[in-house]
Amino acid sequence: MVRNYFSALIGISIITAPLISNAAVLFEGYSKINANDAHIGYVVSRYEFDDKKKQFISTYFIKTGKGPTETTESLKAFADSELAPISYEYTSLSGKESKTIDAKFKAGAMTAIVSTNGKSSKFEKKIPKGTFLSTFLVYLMLKSKDGLRSETKYEYQAIAEEDASISKGQALVGKEQIFNEFKVFKILNTFKDSKFLSYVNERGEVIATNAMGTGISTELVSTAAEATNGQSFSSTILKTLFAGVPAGTQNVAAQGKKIKPATLPTTTINAPVTAPANTAPAAQPENEPGQ
Repeated sequence: MVRNYFSALIGISIITAPLISNAAVLFEGYSKINANDAHIGYVVSRYEFDDKKKQFISTYFIKTGKGPTETTESLKAFADSELAPISYEYTSLSGKESKTIDAKFKAGAMTAIVSTNGKSSKFEKKIPKGTFLSTFLVYLMLKSKDGLRSETKYEYQAIAEEDASISKGQALVGKEQIFNEFKVFKILNTFKDSKFLSYVNERGEVIATNAMGTGISTELVSTAAEATNGQSFSSTILKTLFAGVPAGTQNVAAQGKKIKPATLPTTTINAPVTAPANTAPAAQPENEPGQ
């Protein structure tokens, strides 16, 4: 699913005290989805912090294809201030195939009701300590001892929201470089036996992603019109999910904060990701040997 290529790749936004105390919305933006050179869909994403409840909230809507090939997915996920999972609701619809997952977490266990094409089942499973919802991955990286930093490795265990499974993952952070005129870290993430590249700025905003070997990529754009590109756009669905149609302006692409051409360091463009040799504890960075 496209969801694996975007949200599981890495979350969006940043954790800082000023943002948490002064703004409910931490990030909101539109991304276009490409399959090789074809524009096939879009993503609408928002991250928030509820200061009263001390909860992080991740919401997204994904649409690809049209007519009989149209697929939509949505997520509403909640985590506490330490990013321990609280609950989430996931929905997907592809042709006549539908799936919903309503999961809640309490006392180290997950209880989920899964409905596939109208048939429901309930299951429970224990959740190992430190496990989090994959949509919040970048938050774990930013909350680690040294934050998001070049030449580091983060090992983690996360819940894949689309099937409520638990998998181990690894994120390798390369050197800072320039991508689409933004200064970013190039990150290689391995999760559920798939590899993903992402280009993430120092604020944790995902500028672009690439699901390796699939031809599927995403790119954060400045307007909803550029992301949707004439494809169907249901304001009713977005209002239901987001409590209003997102403006998508709380991100660097919409705010036009690109690096001026004169400051682009040509020696770092397209620099490869260097995989650190040592292992590290969950969501904790470790230096490369010799640093």
